[in-house]
Amino acid sequence: MAKKKKGLIIALTVLVLFSALYFVLKSLNLSEEETEQEAVVKTVFEIDAKDISEIKLEYNGKTSTFLHENDVWSYAEDKAFPLSESAMLDFVSNVTSIESSREIENPEDAAEYGLDNPEVKVTVQNKEGKEVLLELGDDNEAVGGFYMKKDGEKPIYLVDSTVKQKLCIEIQDLAETEEIPSISSTEIKKVEIDKDGITTRLKKDEASETGWTYEKIQAGKNVASVAADSGKVSSLMGNYSGVTWQEFVSYDKNNLADYGLDAPVAVSVDYEVTETAEEDDEEAAEKTKIVKNVVFYIGKQNEAGDYYAMLKDGKYIYTISAGTAEGIMTINESDLVSSLVADYSFADLDKVTFVRNNETYVATKKEEKSEQKYYLNDKEVDKTVFSEFFSKVTSMEWQSRSIEAETNNPSEMTIMFEKNGGMKVTVDYYSYDANFYLIVDSKGNKMLANKMKVREMLEAFDSMIEEWQE
Repeated sequence: MAKKKKGLIIALTVLVLFSALYFVLKSLNLSEEETEQEAVVKTVFEIDAKDISEIKLEYNGKTSTFLHENDVWSYAEDKAFPLSESAMLDFVSNVTSIESSREIENPEDAAEYGLDNPEVKVTVQNKEGKEVLLELGDDNEAVGGFYMKKDGEKPIYLVDSTVKQKLCIEIQDLAETEEIPSISSTEIKKVEIDKDGITTRLKKDEASETGWTYEKIQAGKNVASVAADSGKVSSLMGNYSGVTWQEFVSYDKNNLADYGLDAPVAVSVDYEVTETAEEDDEEAAEKTKIVKNVVFYIGKQNEAGDYYAMLKDGKYIYTISAGTAEGIMTINESDLVSSLVADYSFADLDKVTFVRNNETYVATKKEEKSEQKYYLNDKEVDKTVFSEFFSKVTSMEWQSRSIEAETNNPSEMTIMFEKNGGMKVTVDYYSYDANFYLIVDSKGNKMLANKMKVREMLEAFDSMIEEWQE
């Protein structure tokens, strides 16, 4: 009895295994004839590219016909369409030689392979007018292939999936693509954005304490000019070094309003490149740095959320991704500028002038016997006391910025920061209200700072002067 039970269990196990194998084979769309054959690679279609006169592609509900005349390819449905020669040759190369790893000689039902209603049809015609129809069916992801029939013949072939992938294209994929200049983020000198009548500018500036200046121009008036944090600028510049087209849209520029490109956002980028003169001796060749410029026009968004775009002097309209577009056409002051009122190191300055209570004090530094000493009006001042006071100047933060802020109160202190080479910035401190001091610099910036912090700075200055005078 035990032996019968054991035999029954073995029989059931075998049955389960065979059932599982059956379903696996069925899921792979492999027929009995196919599984019995070994994989043998053979060419099932071949034609020389120069002998092709026409290719008709039926895919995604559209028919595209490509004509080959005098070694030039054109798009029959629109002869003016700017076909990319390299993209077209790559497309053609996929039908000049097609190999199969398996052949199903007597398929029972073409529907099992997606060939009752093929996803893709490609008709290749030679110069003698002979046509061959290639029908592309379902994918077999398990083996990385797809099923194909040729010209109504009965056998079905298993072909490498890359062939189908390269044939499943839209006409836009074959369009000529204008090259976007290669821009190194570290070589950008200026970015300027014109949007809704407002110009924002971020530029390298030797007169700035950070090396960069952010400016905002509205109605022809500079309403903001502040030093931009160099670290934040470096991060932002990465947006301009990787701009790529998403999709070709049109070569017809007569309807720019349809894409929001009749009044676009203009993004101008100045960048430096190194050019080498052509000489036999590469090491001796002269290298010259020159500044170039590229201007992007950004229009409105399409249904997918991408933006229409083109180059200022470009011939075609494209889309670029929302992330790319928004990254290059938006420069926010709050994301770039330091919250410090005057971020100047005394060590980097040549002199600082203070005007307080109608008295003027000029601070300088001198190297004497390997020791640096600080002076006010050529009289030495305690270095530690001066440094403690000056740290209150450079650590002062503004709480908010206000173009409209005004006061009739006189300046309680004026500080002028100067450095050889042209940097000269003046900052005035005015009592404003119960909570804030209004601080105005010579760049036109108006900032509101905590009243107690400003009072601490002024008191530290007065205390320093009193000690210095004794």
